[in-house]
Amino acid sequence: MGGQVPSEECTKVSWQGIKDLLPGLLVPVLLLAAWSFYGGGSLLPPPSDVFQILSHPAEDILSCGSLLWNIGVSLVRVLLGLLIAIVVGTPLGFMMGANTGFRKFTSVVTELARPLSPIALLPLSIIVFKDTSFTEVLGMNNLKYTRHILNELQIGMIFILAWGGVFPVILETMHGVRGVRKVYVEAARVLGASRSFIFRHVLLPASLPDIFTGYRMAVGRCWMVIIAAEMLPGTNSGIGYLLRYSYQLSRLDIMLACIFVIAVIGFVFSRGLEFAGDRWLLLRSRER
Repeated sequence: MGGQVPSEECTKVSWQGIKDLLPGLLVPVLLLAAWSFYGGGSLLPPPSDVFQILSHPAEDILSCGSLLWNIGVSLVRVLLGLLIAIVVGTPLGFMMGANTGFRKFTSVVTELARPLSPIALLPLSIIVFKDTSFTEVLGMNNLKYTRHILNELQIGMIFILAWGGVFPVILETMHGVRGVRKVYVEAARVLGASRSFIFRHVLLPASLPDIFTGYRMAVGRCWMVIIAAEMLPGTNSGIGYLLRYSYQLSRLDIMLACIFVIAVIGFVFSRGLEFAGDRWLLLRSRER
């Protein structure tokens, strides 16, 4: 289980992933060609208008900051929410997978909380956290009326994102640990391995493919709720806010540019975690 995967196999997996990606680009290219041929109209702006927004990401948009600024704000929010989901969800999933008593104790609460959509918790988040930002929490009130990233990190927004990402991490981690073959654990115990050794060299490597799957699902959920999270009171930046504000002003070119950016970044996150997990998927494929 602890052996190193040859670099040739990792390279082979990488090239195979690129080859598998190419056919999937056909449909987007055809849609873009059809849109260009249609040339916009009363319903949609021409692609050149959207490209104009994307090609000048550092220019101010609708007095809301540049596209890069809003993308950066959303990225920090999502990464922080995802980090909290991973830090909380991964050890909980491990304990639920490895300890039957702990799993029985927490299973009812988990199954009751899991169906609660982050969007459904939006009103509760507004009541509990209001528009409190990290600036106020850290006592840095001198930054409150400046354009600073800490002003854009509302506690309620991070809570919504973390809630959306934590349950995929918990469940996939638990399933990964429960799916480890008992013969590996028993063999390690017979050879005198300690609990920490079994965790580091048996449970963790064998369950990593499922853990990475949970992380990918968590990233997807965080991006799905980012627009709702950025509709919290006091929000005046972020790609989700810019999307909503451009819709209110009937700026469809900006709105479509935001949709494109959200889709591309979500794709990059997902494929990045998939690539990181491919090395461990090779380990699992060898035992079958």
